[in-house]
Amino acid sequence: MSSAQLFADIDQQPALAAVRVLVVEDEPLYADQVESMLLGMGYETVGPAASAQVAMALYRTEPIDLVLLDIGLRGATNGLQLAEQLLAHSPVPLIFLTSFSDEQTFQLAQAVGPAAYLTKPAVADTLHRAIALAVKNFASSTWPTPDAAPQPRPAQGAAESVFVKENGLLEKVHLRDIFSIAADNKTCSLMLAERSIPVRMPMRELARILPAERFVQIQRSYFVNIEHIERLDPTRLLVQVGKQVLPVGRLYLPELISRLRTIG
Repeated sequence: MSSAQLFADIDQQPALAAVRVLVVEDEPLYADQVESMLLGMGYETVGPAASAQVAMALYRTEPIDLVLLDIGLRGATNGLQLAEQLLAHSPVPLIFLTSFSDEQTFQLAQAVGPAAYLTKPAVADTLHRAIALAVKNFASSTWPTPDAAPQPRPAQGAAESVFVKENGLLEKVHLRDIFSIAADNKTCSLMLAERSIPVRMPMRELARILPAERFVQIQRSYFVNIEHIERLDPTRLLVQVGKQVLPVGRLYLPELISRLRTIG
């Protein structure tokens, strides 16, 4: 099947949502206001969830790109405790909303490591910028930073391949043969031309092994090999990698485009 046909097959499908935001807020009126604000800015909302139990259930079953969380969540589990549970399950950019502006609350929230801390009522422009920065910084932080502790230097040629444990054996996989990497909770799949190889490792850990110059993140659950990108549709937020057509998060799009050598 040609690359043109791959895209033609999905012409009638609606545009894919860019960023899915889980809203956790137990005040119904304010939850509706926040949801309306997010929809007006082009985001897709999940929830709102009025309790920690509902929020965790949605987080485990729905694809979530970012969590907007009320610190003062009522119930046995407050917003700070819920945030720790969410991050322990799988990493995600998280923004706190709060009615409290005292230093103690800020320090407690800061210890969790949120992407942003906003006081109520949230202003649309401020919220939009916070989400944009949160997703961008989260994508960038997946790769080791220059200030990270130095890692042992790999042996000559090791950077071009990895050994994956499968069925009790260690199989050598050349990085050039990996088209994309898909995450599912705490496991990943290396997508090759004709098959996939499961890896029992969270995406953030796997990304630290793979060379950043070769792979780029296109959404929370996918990295792709730049060398295998055949076509990019910035309007419909789709990228073709080999025989796969994958969705691109809108906030990941600028980084993806910047990594491609373009002319014209």
